[in-house]
Amino acid sequence: MENCGSISKLGGHNLPANLPMAINCEYGAFDNEHLVLPRTKYDVAIDEESPRPGEQAFEKMSAGMYCSEIFRQIILDLWTRQLVFKGQNATNLKVPYVLNIDFMFDLEEDFSNKLSKTKTLLKSVLQLDANDAELLFCRHIVEMINTRSIRLSTCGVSAICRKKGIKSGHVAADAVMASRPRLKARWAQALGEVLDWPQDRESDPIIMTIARDGSGVGAAVISAMTLQRIADGDLTGVKQK
Repeated sequence: MENCGSISKLGGHNLPANLPMAINCEYGAFDNEHLVLPRTKYDVAIDEESPRPGEQAFEKMSAGMYCSEIFRQIILDLWTRQLVFKGQNATNLKVPYVLNIDFMFDLEEDFSNKLSKTKTLLKSVLQLDANDAELLFCRHIVEMINTRSIRLSTCGVSAICRKKGIKSGHVAADAVMASRPRLKARWAQALGEVLDWPQDRESDPIIMTIARDGSGVGAAVISAMTLQRIADGDLTGVKQK
């Protein structure tokens, strides 16, 4: 929530400066000009091959579906250069977006003996037989991609906390992210670094929780606030029939 007085785009609407407004940040479109975030050649390829090139730059570097596609492109690139999975059929690997985010998380959270679960996943999804070195390589690549994704997503939350002076609270995330302990820990670490949390803290002041129908809950809260303002006689911003 933000006060209308702090929203420059509403300057000509004569709204009370202290009137609260819900903001859909849409920071997935941050840095569409590519002036801030460093991109790899795989980021560039994903953007250029997407239905909307030049748009949603931040999202394409951090959202789950794109993270799995980055992994696929890296492995395909190295296969083409005969650096991994030499001589193997890469038919499945050549299919764009054949992998989902659960694949990425399952690989990173594989603590089985000799990464046997990773070996099974690579075989069942991509029809690739991985040796021990390739298993470790895939694990490290996945961890690097997921780490970048989490740290980027933390930046958006941190920016809001800094602007609004938020020191504690909860951040609702989808169940895929919030239910993964390693990702939550990495998210909290990154948030603590940006917001200068004490390293010896006993608990995190801002905690990630699972969003349950986040859009529906948000719409209900805004509707309730609007109805309360109408009941109080404040019709600012309410469309008259």
